[in-house]
Amino acid sequence: MFGSLVIVYPTVHEGGALVFRDGDKQWTFDSAETVVTTKGPVLAYAAFYSDLDHEVTLVRAGYRVTVTYNLYFANPAPHASIPPSVSVPFAFK
Repeated sequence: MFGSLVIVYPTVHEGGALVFRDGDKQWTFDSAETVVTTKGPVLAYAAFYSDLDHEVTLVRAGYRVTVTYNLYFANPAPHASIPPSVSVPFAFK
């Protein structure tokens, strides 16, 4: 497993933000805000490497509906290695 993909369905909820940490850096992806501020149906998603510390904050109201995929290499070659983590050049809202 080298990463995760989290798909957030457009259900009204409060809380349940994804918080990512890498050393002294921190990013927050607030799917509740995305659902409220986006017109029309929308799916939100976050993809990240497995070595990135992450947590989901408490859902205070409503329902946060997600599908989470664990991402694996199919049949890695013997000499293949996991790509290094990538710095995120922007901050999530």
